[in-house]
Amino acid sequence: MPFPSQPLRILDATGPFLTAATRHRINWSKIDFSLLERNGGLCPEARARVTPLFKTYCERIAADGANAVALDDLAHLYIHPAYPEPLQQKLRVYQDAYREWFAIARNAGLDIYLNTDILFYAAGTRPAVGTSPSAVAAFLREACDTVFNDFPEIRGIFFRLGECDAHDVHNDFLSRLVIKTPAQANRLLRETLPLFEQHQKRFILRTWTVGAYPIGDLIWNPRTLDKTLRNIDSPALVLSMKFGESDFFRHLRLNRHFFRTPVAKLVELQAKREYEGCGEYPSFTGFDDEAVLRGLEDAENMLGIHLWCQTGGWTAFRRITYLQPEGLWNEINAFTALRMVRDRCGVEQALAAYVAERRPEIPLRPLLEFFRLSDEVIRELLYLPEFARQEIYFRRSRLPPQLMVYWDRIFVNHTLRKVLRCFVRDTEASIRQAHAALRKIDRMRALALECGLPTDDIDFMRDTFGILAAARAYCLLPYDPHRLDGLKELKAKYKRTWRHRYRYSVKLDFNPQHLPRARFQLLFRLFFRHNSRYRRVDKFLTVWLLGKLYPLLRVGRRRFFIKFADKQAMGLGSIFR
Repeated sequence: MPFPSQPLRILDATGPFLTAATRHRINWSKIDFSLLERNGGLCPEARARVTPLFKTYCERIAADGANAVALDDLAHLYIHPAYPEPLQQKLRVYQDAYREWFAIARNAGLDIYLNTDILFYAAGTRPAVGTSPSAVAAFLREACDTVFNDFPEIRGIFFRLGECDAHDVHNDFLSRLVIKTPAQANRLLRETLPLFEQHQKRFILRTWTVGAYPIGDLIWNPRTLDKTLRNIDSPALVLSMKFGESDFFRHLRLNRHFFRTPVAKLVELQAKREYEGCGEYPSFTGFDDEAVLRGLEDAENMLGIHLWCQTGGWTAFRRITYLQPEGLWNEINAFTALRMVRDRCGVEQALAAYVAERRPEIPLRPLLEFFRLSDEVIRELLYLPEFARQEIYFRRSRLPPQLMVYWDRIFVNHTLRKVLRCFVRDTEASIRQAHAALRKIDRMRALALECGLPTDDIDFMRDTFGILAAARAYCLLPYDPHRLDGLKELKAKYKRTWRHRYRYSVKLDFNPQHLPRARFQLLFRLFFRHNSRYRRVDKFLTVWLLGKLYPLLRVGRRRFFIKFADKQAMGLGSIFR
């Protein structure tokens, strides 16, 4: 493995703070602080509930191999003198609570890191300073300097500059995108890093972006990365990068940024795959993580992993990793990733360690077969491999390799049918692959019984993936009205069978899309590209002109999942900025 003798193994810590979430669909991207408050302040009962959960969480992740934890957030530890007095008083109470939580983490042997957006500000007000790069840098220097002096146990801060708060965030602090160009990011780094060097803390810059503004392709564009890091040479700087050029999906090649710069780096992994069921069924990531880690063996200056076991997504699924028995599948994913890095071993050795230390009653060989089949089923049926392997770019973003399933929704409609038929040639092979994957789930159930694993989750997986197999046939095979009726029956049965648990919402829409297929293909060739390099038409049409026209087109936008996407996260409009 390419990491130092004591690599960083950082886990997120959102789970203990979201156990009381009551909304049907939860924003797992960061702590919802409103859940902890009552009558304008931090609720003592909420603090009393969270504290023992956080202690259990820290002890369990440390036992599995973590050596650091990342907590939300910088905003709740910094009291700006311009804040109104009630907010300042609330933050003093939060500071006292964080001191207790930090002590718990340190007693468990975990280093402490914070998360923050660039730029956060108090809700109902403008940012306390201007939004120029120098003003932002000055504000962050003041906030970080104060917090480092008050909480010297903090080892560093994760900075997110390519994404801001979602539409559904209504806490004391909100965030918005203020760093819009690589030059602005470079200036922010140059003006902020000396403070981190002075305090001997890590400035961890996340390269994740959602395509907004010229900085929006930082995650994959070497020119944007070069401009951002130009003339930067600081021992305090660390880049934290997702393993691929998109979000936490499979079928992605390893992000080449890991090999483009000598700057210290963390690779971001996700144990609770937000696009793969969030742990409602076994979506084993061990083989995927092993391939990533082995692919990084020649990468320079790798410090370790930033592993998410709860963070990510807007879903109704609500299994809490390390704090509920139902979090089993995510915990196994986290254990294997941590042990592969800590013990410099492969996935099979990591699973053997899991059996020896956690479940000695489980026979190892059937367990290995079970998780290998899980990996294959996810790759072959949750994704449509022929489509997923194609690298398709739109504006500053790589198109997700998965279109039919998004968070906790399954979309089946005529528009999707036209899209997939533009990219999938071997339709018969794709259909055979789907049926073979369903048979693998049946084998998984037999293995689950042999290993004493929850078979209810396998049954849920079988019914969910049965819908996906039928949807694939509808999309790829010649039109047959009987397939529509079959999908409607499957959806109705699915709702009846799983009415007692959170499940996927199946969105069926068979109204025809009248645009001829040839014209559909022409539009795709015009707006989408199979190479990350921008074409002339991209620079003018998709980047500049669509950015200007998008607000005028809102009324005319049509089906697919655009209405849904506008309401989730930052909204679809963010990629047109």
